[in-house]
Amino acid sequence: MKFVVFPLLTLLGVVATAVMWVNLFQVRPMFESTGISIIDWLWIDILWTLGSGIFSWALSRDISIWSTDTNLMDDTDKDHPLVHKVRHLAQEIGLKHLPMIGLYPSPEVNLFSAGPFPQRTVLSVSNGFLNLTEVEQSILIYAELAKIKNHDTALLVFCHGMTHGFVLYISRLLAFFLGTSFRQTEGSSSSTYPEIIVNIITTFFLTLGGSAVVFYLARRRHREGDRAVLAKYGQGGLAKELAALENTAATLEHYELFTIALKAN
Repeated sequence: MKFVVFPLLTLLGVVATAVMWVNLFQVRPMFESTGISIIDWLWIDILWTLGSGIFSWALSRDISIWSTDTNLMDDTDKDHPLVHKVRHLAQEIGLKHLPMIGLYPSPEVNLFSAGPFPQRTVLSVSNGFLNLTEVEQSILIYAELAKIKNHDTALLVFCHGMTHGFVLYISRLLAFFLGTSFRQTEGSSSSTYPEIIVNIITTFFLTLGGSAVVFYLARRRHREGDRAVLAKYGQGGLAKELAALENTAATLEHYELFTIALKAN
């Protein structure tokens, strides 16, 4: 049921918000002057939103690997402690397919999973994650594997793709120009923080209804992971998980909104 309800609510939210902005800024006459009726525009909006979701869902694993510079482990790393840990926990939780495992170069303490299916998923952990205790690592990995097993990760990337793809060009264009104006030196890249701020604001307000659904879905996904931890490790394990995530706030780095939504914290 959730695979129908949440995508439908996200689609309705994105379309309803778009219609609201079209009416608010009186854009409808501009569409009609080009020969596009409001009905035609709505169908284009719906198809573009759905297409963005499918595109993000299908390529979510590759996008997350690319955006974080994740280094994937292969057969030469089969004896790595992280590989042993993930394989053992995947068997415990009942995952039939072991996700790809990778490390991304960052001091932050975090991990995330992405992929359209459990058999086409990557589990990426930061270099800083390896500084946690063995117990803390196991708890956080178990929570992430639970999200993969119940397809919450795939559902989130599909719904998030619908909201993000709809305003991708508008938000990135505004973010780039504002970020470029904040360059420290001539020839340097655009400032990261202005781009992030503008990207978040434009994505949120231009897809207000859909973003609200995605936010709820992301929180629900985390709660499902917490329930899995509680069932296996008890209240003490859940407390350790929440404490470990709380202590990561100061180390978090910034990536695309797509990747941020997938992270454990």
